[in-house]
Amino acid sequence: MSITAATKVYGVIGDPVSHSLSPVMHNGWIADHGLDAVYVALPLKSDDPVAAIRALNGFAGLNVTVPYKEAAAKAAARSEGLAANVLRREEDGAFSAFNTDGLGFIDSLSEGAPDWRARVRRVLILGAGGGALGLGQALSPYVDTIHFANRTAARGEQTAAAIPNGRTTRWDDLERAFGHADLIVQTTTLGMADQPEMDWPVALCRPNAIIADIVYRPLDTPLLQAARARNLIAIDGLGMLIHQGARAFELWFGIQPDVAKARQRLLAALA
Repeated sequence: MSITAATKVYGVIGDPVSHSLSPVMHNGWIADHGLDAVYVALPLKSDDPVAAIRALNGFAGLNVTVPYKEAAAKAAARSEGLAANVLRREEDGAFSAFNTDGLGFIDSLSEGAPDWRARVRRVLILGAGGGALGLGQALSPYVDTIHFANRTAARGEQTAAAIPNGRTTRWDDLERAFGHADLIVQTTTLGMADQPEMDWPVALCRPNAIIADIVYRPLDTPLLQAARARNLIAIDGLGMLIHQGARAFELWFGIQPDVAKARQRLLAALA
């Protein structure tokens, strides 16, 4: 494609973003529909991320990843919630903020475990950042309790307080928490390529537990390997990436993209 002054620029910001497959996904969809647009990865390091995001005047839309989802919501003139993974430039020049993480995760969960609503009453979310908050808010209406376990207890309490049925679990009490949860969702960077790993107590999980990891590099994380070894349903992070991205694409362009085609492209990129 040729890039001109009229080409609209979209991208993903965060730290890190070098691992991101979002450019492959979105540029593929842009090509599918013949749009005059381009999507790039933009590493962002800032002590004042709200100001830094507001200064990105050349972008028509942005995806936001760790650790800036809460800053993105604050940077926008209008926001659906306390954390955002999508920003859209409006006609007045300001950003509107949205969170497609939660619904994107539910789309992925419904693919991997179609009967999850009948099976899941108690959820354990590992981590308490903006992504964890978005997932918790989306799951909240369908379950009894959502327990957040975070290495920084105060952050876990803050995130849990934002959800009506949110609770906290101590990081040093994960063995008990794993044993009681119907659905466990890993939202931290643990297990991501070049990041530390964790010896999760999967052996203590219920026999019908569902394990999901939003990490997609590697696609088969140590947590998911342990889940499959116990014949548990294991859901990788690629589905959430694709579905939250598809919802973002629709917010920007008013088009529902082909998620199956995106999965083929991303699997090829990961090979």
